[in-house]
Amino acid sequence: MRRFVTGPNYGDELNKDNAGEVLKDFLKGISDGNKYPICIMFPPVELPNFDTNWSKYRCRLLFLTPQYNDVNGTQNRNPFNNLSQHTTEQIWKDMGVCAKDFRRFLNMLIEKFPEAGLRECTSIDMIERFSGVGNDNLAGVGLTFELDLSISCDIEDYSVDDINNFTINTNELHPHHEH
Repeated sequence: MRRFVTGPNYGDELNKDNAGEVLKDFLKGISDGNKYPICIMFPPVELPNFDTNWSKYRCRLLFLTPQYNDVNGTQNRNPFNNLSQHTTEQIWKDMGVCAKDFRRFLNMLIEKFPEAGLRECTSIDMIERFSGVGNDNLAGVGLTFELDLSISCDIEDYSVDDINNFTINTNELHPHHEH
């Protein structure tokens, strides 16, 4: 995979006429000008669990490359008609390999650094196939998976005294009246 960026606009960056320039803004310091293939990570969705001090994050990444053409021209060019022989299904397969390799590598990192406060979930990973995405006519796969992140930190807004001194009125607030 050539590039990994976050897409704070949930992929809207891919629908701009100047998608290349928008993505280069995220890739400060990239000098070769090549923007694809690319992996875009959308902002993760947090599903906190306050009983266990772990937050589950649902992550979604897109692994994309242009259909038919890449940065060097036509993919697998047919010399007789100059059209691409690299099918959308082959792109799905190629980008699927990238997504699965990324996921395996991430799992290895999680195992190697348990002190990082990140752990694997029992969720099922999902791979979706896409084609014709954005103005650059991209194809590839989307990978959705879940991770747990430790949120074991102190409560910031309430002290122990606040909890100890808190009371709940248990008196009858609306007594029954006789008519």
